[in-house]
Amino acid sequence: MIVILNPKYESLRNFVCEIEDHFRNEGTLIHQGRNSIKTFLIDGIALCVKHYGTPKLRQRLAIKTYKTPKGKKAFYRPLQLRERGFESPEPVAYVSLRKGLTTNSTYFICLQSKYWHSMADWKEVPEPERDELLQSFAKFTARLHDGGFLHRDYSSDNILYDKIDGRYRFALVDTNDMVCKHKVSLERGCKNLARLNGDEDFFNKLLDCYAKERGADPSLCHEYLDRAVKKPKSSWL
Repeated sequence: MIVILNPKYESLRNFVCEIEDHFRNEGTLIHQGRNSIKTFLIDGIALCVKHYGTPKLRQRLAIKTYKTPKGKKAFYRPLQLRERGFESPEPVAYVSLRKGLTTNSTYFICLQSKYWHSMADWKEVPEPERDELLQSFAKFTARLHDGGFLHRDYSSDNILYDKIDGRYRFALVDTNDMVCKHKVSLERGCKNLARLNGDEDFFNKLLDCYAKERGADPSLCHEYLDRAVKKPKSSWL
């Protein structure tokens, strides 16, 4: 077993080291698929635990030789975001369980986000406030891209938000495939937005504000988005 534990949560070490048993027998299931997610309340701390399904043999060998496990990236990516002033649930631990010479399964544990809305809910916001939400989100995304962060699964469900003290604030989840390098180009940034769910009015308002924040021509942003929508998803990045 390999355990990386955030020093702030040393008190949770026993829970972390026994995560396989806890995950199998306890917790509240909130997502079931190839990867599963459960929530726990441990010593008054609300946790979210993601169990990554066992990779195929070729993937396990790749992880053993040169690839970083998703759970491990999921632990470090939020730390990079938080260091730069962006919100993402605070990582608690990464756990890797091995069978033989290859990785068998991994767990990522983080604090449960206090934001209960996702950008998939944007239509539920009353009309007078909807423009404010979209403008705030566009500014957040522009700042994210200018800062060199490209979330490779920038889908509506992976962007949480809430209104706090009169301001919309956003947090990113499922960031294990996020790229953290140089400033994101305008074209790549606009293609990244194509993963969102929205109608024509949604994208018109979003792109116009995004272009303004990045000092770009809105028509060029619309052109880049249109190209992305017409191409396979594999070409968006």
